[in-house]
Amino acid sequence: MGKLLAKLGAWIDGHAKITILGFIITVIISVVAALSMGINFDSAGMSIQGSQSEKANKLMEKEFPNTKQDGGQIQIVLHSSNGEALTTVDNQKTMNDMFQDVKKNKHVKMVVVPQMLQSFSKNNMTATARVIYKQKGDNVSSETVKSLEKSIKMTRAKSIQTELTSHDVTISGMDNGEQAEIFGLAIAFIILAITFASLIVAGIPIVSAILGLIAGMMLVLISTNFLSVATFSMSLVGMMGLAVGIDYALFLISRYRQELQNKNKKEALMTAMSTAGTSVIFAGVTVIVALLGMTVLGIDMLSVMGITAAMSILTAILTSLTFVPAMLVVLGDRVTGKRPNRALYLLSSLRIKGGWGKVVTKHKFVLTVVTVAILAVAATPFAHINLGLPNDSVKSEKLTERRAYDLLTEGYGQGSQATLVVLAKTDSQQKMKKVTENINDLNNVVSVSPASPSKDKNYQMITIQPGTDANAVKTKKLVQNIRHLQQKEDLPEIYVTGATAINIDMSDALMKALPKFAILIVLFAFILLTVVFRSLLIPVVAVAGFILSLGATLGTVVFIVQDGHFIDFFGIPAKGAILNFLPVLVIGIMFGLAMDYEVFLVSRIREEYMKSHNPKQAVIAGMKDSGPAVVAAALIMMAVFSGFIFASDAIVKSMGLVLTSGILFDALLVRLILVPATISLFGEASWYLPKWLDKILPNVKID
Repeated sequence: MGKLLAKLGAWIDGHAKITILGFIITVIISVVAALSMGINFDSAGMSIQGSQSEKANKLMEKEFPNTKQDGGQIQIVLHSSNGEALTTVDNQKTMNDMFQDVKKNKHVKMVVVPQMLQSFSKNNMTATARVIYKQKGDNVSSETVKSLEKSIKMTRAKSIQTELTSHDVTISGMDNGEQAEIFGLAIAFIILAITFASLIVAGIPIVSAILGLIAGMMLVLISTNFLSVATFSMSLVGMMGLAVGIDYALFLISRYRQELQNKNKKEALMTAMSTAGTSVIFAGVTVIVALLGMTVLGIDMLSVMGITAAMSILTAILTSLTFVPAMLVVLGDRVTGKRPNRALYLLSSLRIKGGWGKVVTKHKFVLTVVTVAILAVAATPFAHINLGLPNDSVKSEKLTERRAYDLLTEGYGQGSQATLVVLAKTDSQQKMKKVTENINDLNNVVSVSPASPSKDKNYQMITIQPGTDANAVKTKKLVQNIRHLQQKEDLPEIYVTGATAINIDMSDALMKALPKFAILIVLFAFILLTVVFRSLLIPVVAVAGFILSLGATLGTVVFIVQDGHFIDFFGIPAKGAILNFLPVLVIGIMFGLAMDYEVFLVSRIREEYMKSHNPKQAVIAGMKDSGPAVVAAALIMMAVFSGFIFASDAIVKSMGLVLTSGILFDALLVRLILVPATISLFGEASWYLPKWLDKILPNVKID
């Protein structure tokens, strides 16, 4: 691999302008292809194949075809603010005028008014209506939603608070953190400028990352024609593509400038490509494998997120190995570092070059103990994690969905938006009565609807309103208790479904799959690092550090999001359950990023060790050469990821918070402190590998 990349570097040295032109043309072609094929975002399956709720949902669609939703729906929530009940003549006229205005929109199939839904609250101060569209939810345009928003101004003007909410139609728009990306790029540019003491050099990783991201996003947009890609998947693509693209370019440029101290430009580029370039491929492929590993969980949405994010990593690798070296050749002496910007050089000289390596090797035992203790304490809250799916309760009060949620909760109770659907396999009214009585006797049940028979009378359906929110532990317990009822001999088969039950089943399945997925990733990491570094202790430390940083990352998210600490600082409207697929997502992504830093840092330390066979000097030299680049890379990733914490979408916000925390713990504590400290602590033993094992392992060189 190294020889091939060295040859590629030599070819690019003689054809730099053609390489740049070819790459730009490729990006343009990808944009044209994406736009010509069209963009079709969709919500990938949020369910576990084979779960009881999924089976019951298919059964309900078959036996109760009238419940199947064809078009997109928006719920209108109305609340009287004028002190008079909504049932008064004046308020009824105002609402009916508004409903008639809603019907004028050509995309509206029908409006189901409160009288038809029998949705008036007990005090008649709150009611709900439903707008059903001709198109599916994902295809209801923003213009159509704006038309509805214009119509409800009629009721708002007459002191009837009117809000909108929907499970399948986007109302307030998706803030996926586009402004955060601009903020992250600005911070990244500053860090790169200080690292390289050059504004021109700082611009190369930024430009290459943007071009690679454009190409990656175009691939994702093209894939929307073949896969069910949710819009928030683009946030993960943006985060990963930018951060990784900048990092890979950073490591390549850093090694190139180091080699220029003893070699001419062509030789320096060839060496940088054969060493750092190989590391980029190895690290990038590792990230891709980790992301694609999420497909084994059998959840469509996670599989698609992994695939689309992997696309952005692939384009980042290709950009770093073509566009970046070509730019280094074209810019020539302006990127050598021999004539740095004086002001930036002064700032860059403040960074620790070899000093941190000396500190780590001198205080190796204390730093090892302190780092492990910090990570262990941070991981403690993970013990009481509660998984769920963010609902409107965690949105900003500025959004109509959140205000609708509050009105529904006030008017109908906490569990009004956590309705459970129960199917009983019986045609006997007497047996159905027993089912209803048994459910009514359970804790946390507010109401049970009358039973409705299926089209062939073989099944009966009832709906249950729990007393708690959809993500509450008590609601999950109620679902379990209802399912346990079918163990009674005098009751028929009982199935529980509905959006709440499906989300609960998915959360439970993900929590059960978490240890298996983690073990699979850990074993893969151990084997991978053993092959690469020809060592047993270094992979053990790397894997143990990954487990500690993973626990600390998830513990921190639980401490903030679920327990509610510092939520005001992070702009989180209210505490709530942890996004159910977040732990799996963070394992896949953090594994890839952790291996990135492990490879870039330890491969340099190993390279020095093979020359001197002095563990201490190898750590100091490796930290001197690769340490600043790893620090810069980690800070850049944190800058890119942290901006997404302040996006309004709860899913995007959670991903930004967990990835920022993950980089903080893994890159800065584990890779820059724990790993070099333990290498120094174990000394020669760090590089021990039994001869018999050395013979059977494949020989993979990345230095």
